[in-house]
Amino acid sequence: MIDIDLESLRELVGLAAQFERPWGEERISAELLASGWEPVGSVSLPHPQRLGKNGLLLGVECDEDLPYVGVTLKEWEPDWDSADYVRAVTEGYEDQIRDAQELAGRFSALLGEIFSVEPEDLILDTEEFFYFVHTDCWKVGNVHVVLAVEHLDRSDTAITVSLYVIDESRG
Repeated sequence: MIDIDLESLRELVGLAAQFERPWGEERISAELLASGWEPVGSVSLPHPQRLGKNGLLLGVECDEDLPYVGVTLKEWEPDWDSADYVRAVTEGYEDQIRDAQELAGRFSALLGEIFSVEPEDLILDTEEFFYFVHTDCWKVGNVHVVLAVEHLDRSDTAITVSLYVIDESRG
């Protein structure tokens, strides 16, 4: 089970649904700062790209004109001496997918208490931007919400469960 602050994630989705269009990294960062997220680490750009709140760490990114907010919810570091890591890579990430699906159920129910939540198919070209092993996707207002298990490279990157919030006009 992945134990995280789902209320802060719900607030993030609600805030993102109200972002002024078109999205831009600087504008998103300013909105998040105004809502209580705080800069994490050094800030070398005119706006912080890494923000934190209630133990959550998010990144404001823009890949090839696709601005999005990404939050890493759980991470398994590459460790070939760890039975959990080896089992994940060799057996299809079963435990990580199960944990992500359980989290997706809790999160979509929480979102549904306030917002109209519509399940949807993945709206991104995963080959170009992301390396998803499994996804649960919803449309909330005018944003796409993607909860994903990701693994870029089994030899040297972490397995992560992440949440992405993406402007609908960019998906």
